[in-house]
Amino acid sequence: MDDLITPSGPRPEGTRITIRPITEVAHCEYYQELERRVWGTDETDVVPIHVLVTVQKNGGLVLGAYAPDGPAEMGGLVGATFGWLGVGVDPARREAGQLLKFCSHMAGVLPAWQGKRIGLRLKLAQREHVLAQGLTDWITWTYDPLYLANAVFNIHRLGATCATYMRDIYGELKDDLNRGVPSDRCQVDWRLRSPHVLHDIEPRRHEHAWDATALMVLPTHSAGASGMLAPRPEAGTLWVRPVATLDGRPLAVPIPADIAHIRRTDRELSMAWRLYVREVLETAFAAGYMMVDCVHLGDHGWRYILVREYL
Repeated sequence: MDDLITPSGPRPEGTRITIRPITEVAHCEYYQELERRVWGTDETDVVPIHVLVTVQKNGGLVLGAYAPDGPAEMGGLVGATFGWLGVGVDPARREAGQLLKFCSHMAGVLPAWQGKRIGLRLKLAQREHVLAQGLTDWITWTYDPLYLANAVFNIHRLGATCATYMRDIYGELKDDLNRGVPSDRCQVDWRLRSPHVLHDIEPRRHEHAWDATALMVLPTHSAGASGMLAPRPEAGTLWVRPVATLDGRPLAVPIPADIAHIRRTDRELSMAWRLYVREVLETAFAAGYMMVDCVHLGDHGWRYILVREYL
């Protein structure tokens, strides 16, 4: 599964959230219900209680966000995150080989509670826990790169970066959000002490202004291209050969504004978006690019920003 939490807006008056570890069996059951409500998870995919308990007792972390006016049948639980220690190769430090990291496997906030800074507080609490362990300063997780809200939250708000694209990593998923499409994912790297992250998690940070004239802005259509899907202004436009010769300039890669709507209304276009973003990101990562931002670039719409030698 994935982290699935949206960008944080202004904190509403009266919203009092408590973040604490989930350790009791009853609260593990609340976590399972949160899974069902956030992801529409099939019962066969709900994380078993014994796994949650075991992870919590053995160096992992299951955190809950509780609100006094949250669902009574869930003990007030409105958000949660779940992860454990693991190993991997950091794209920025490949020469070091396998390194210890923290794998953030799932994070979610109930739909009615999204946009209230709960996701941000959960991730920052997770960061504090990992740093307090003193074992690693690197967290990874996956997300679907076609979901704009999570792209903005992960890459722009938290300062995570990405240079790893994984095709159909989970096989066919059965939950409501992912059913029927290849489970391609970006794996992000959250380097907890990096200047990039320390800047981005600051409440009053200075926003970086990307100059479109200095970027290679990839087109969203190519007039006259053989075999091109016809433009659909109401849903998005697509193209055949999206990647030109990369010349070292930062890339501005398009992302659909509402992939969930496209998946509901136009399965062909949804698959075309999947294959397009797959080709662009795999090509760019292989050429040494790293995803470092996700912004609205004026008339060009929402864009991933990929650069070389950022960290």
